Amino acid sequence: MFIEPIQPLYGLQELNELNKNNNTDDKDNNFGFKAVFDYALNNYIDAENEVDQDIYKLSVGETDDLHNLMINTKKAEMSLDLFLQLRNKALDAYNEVMRMGV
Repeated sequence: MFIEPIQPLYGLQELNELNKNNNTDDKDNNFGFKAVFDYALNNYIDAENEVDQDIYKLSVGETDDLHNLMINTKKAEMSLDLFLQLRNKALDAYNEVMRMGV
Protein backbone atom coordinates (compact mmCIF):
# COMPACT_ATOMS: atom_id res chain seq x y z
CA MET A 1 0.00 0.00 0.00
CA PHE A 2 1.47 3.34 -1.09
CA ILE A 3 1.13 6.23 1.34
CA GLU A 4 1.30 9.63 -0.33
CA PRO A 5 3.74 12.01 1.42
CA ILE A 6 2.49 15.21 3.04
CA GLN A 7 2.84 18.20 0.74
CA PRO A 8 4.26 21.38 2.33
CA LEU A 9 2.09 24.48 2.58
CA TYR A 10 3.06 27.76 1.01
CA GLY A 11 5.49 29.40 3.38
CA LEU A 12 7.48 32.58 3.61
CA GLN A 13 10.25 31.14 1.48
CA GLU A 14 7.89 30.45 -1.43
CA LEU A 15 6.35 33.93 -1.07
CA ASN A 16 9.83 35.46 -1.21
CA GLU A 17 10.60 33.43 -4.34
CA LEU A 18 7.37 34.69 -5.92
CA ASN A 19 8.40 38.22 -5.02
CA LYS A 20 11.77 37.74 -6.73
CA ASN A 21 10.10 36.30 -9.84
CA ASN A 22 7.53 39.13 -10.01
CA ASN A 23 9.92 41.92 -9.03
CA THR A 24 8.39 45.14 -10.30
CA ASP A 25 8.09 48.69 -9.00
CA ASP A 26 4.37 48.21 -8.32
CA LYS A 27 3.70 48.52 -4.58
CA ASP A 28 0.60 46.29 -4.85
CA ASN A 29 2.91 43.42 -5.77
CA ASN A 30 4.54 43.29 -2.33
CA PHE A 31 4.76 39.84 -0.74
CA GLY A 32 5.07 40.93 2.88
CA PHE A 33 2.69 40.50 5.76
CA LYS A 34 -0.31 41.33 3.59
CA ALA A 35 0.49 38.43 1.27
CA VAL A 36 0.85 36.02 4.18
CA PHE A 37 -2.42 37.30 5.66
CA ASP A 38 -4.20 37.00 2.30
CA TYR A 39 -2.78 33.52 1.81
CA ALA A 40 -4.01 32.42 5.23
CA LEU A 41 -7.49 33.79 4.48
CA ASN A 42 -7.64 32.17 1.05
CA ASN A 43 -6.34 28.90 2.49
CA TYR A 44 -9.17 28.91 5.05
CA ILE A 45 -11.80 29.73 2.41
CA ASP A 46 -10.56 26.93 0.15
CA ALA A 47 -10.51 24.43 3.01
CA GLU A 48 -14.02 25.43 4.10
CA ASN A 49 -15.32 25.07 0.52
CA GLU A 50 -13.76 21.62 0.30
CA VAL A 51 -15.48 20.59 3.54
CA ASP A 52 -18.80 21.93 2.22
CA GLN A 53 -18.41 19.87 -0.96
CA ASP A 54 -17.54 16.75 1.04
CA ILE A 55 -20.57 17.22 3.30
CA TYR A 56 -22.83 17.68 0.27
CA LYS A 57 -21.46 14.55 -1.42
CA LEU A 58 -21.90 12.56 1.77
CA SER A 59 -25.46 13.79 2.27
CA VAL A 60 -26.63 12.94 -1.26
CA GLY A 61 -24.89 9.57 -1.23
CA GLU A 62 -22.21 10.27 -3.84
CA THR A 63 -19.52 9.14 -1.42
CA ASP A 64 -19.18 7.30 1.84
CA ASP A 65 -15.66 8.52 2.63
CA LEU A 66 -16.13 9.86 6.14
CA HIS A 67 -12.40 9.62 6.81
CA ASN A 68 -11.46 12.31 4.27
CA LEU A 69 -14.33 14.49 5.46
CA MET A 70 -12.92 14.45 8.99
CA ILE A 71 -9.40 15.17 7.72
CA ASN A 72 -10.64 18.09 5.62
CA THR A 73 -12.66 19.39 8.56
CA LYS A 74 -9.54 19.38 10.74
CA LYS A 75 -7.58 21.17 7.98
CA ALA A 76 -10.26 23.87 7.83
CA GLU A 77 -10.21 24.20 11.61
CA MET A 78 -6.42 24.57 11.65
CA SER A 79 -6.56 27.10 8.80
CA LEU A 80 -9.08 29.15 10.77
CA ASP A 81 -6.88 28.96 13.87
CA LEU A 82 -3.87 30.18 11.87
CA PHE A 83 -5.87 33.05 10.39
CA LEU A 84 -7.20 34.08 13.81
CA GLN A 85 -3.72 33.97 15.34
CA LEU A 86 -2.36 36.16 12.54
CA ARG A 87 -5.22 38.60 13.07
CA ASN A 88 -4.65 38.66 16.83
CA LYS A 89 -0.93 39.27 16.43
CA ALA A 90 -1.58 42.08 13.95
CA LEU A 91 -4.06 43.72 16.34
CA ASP A 92 -1.62 43.35 19.24
CA ALA A 93 1.13 44.98 17.18
CA TYR A 94 -1.21 47.80 16.14
CA ASN A 95 -2.27 48.42 19.75
CA GLU A 96 1.35 48.43 20.86
CA VAL A 97 2.23 51.04 18.24
CA MET A 98 -0.74 53.16 19.29
CA ARG A 99 0.44 53.08 22.93
CA MET A 100 3.86 54.41 22.02
CA GLY A 101 4.61 57.93 23.08
CA VAL A 102 5.63 60.46 20.49
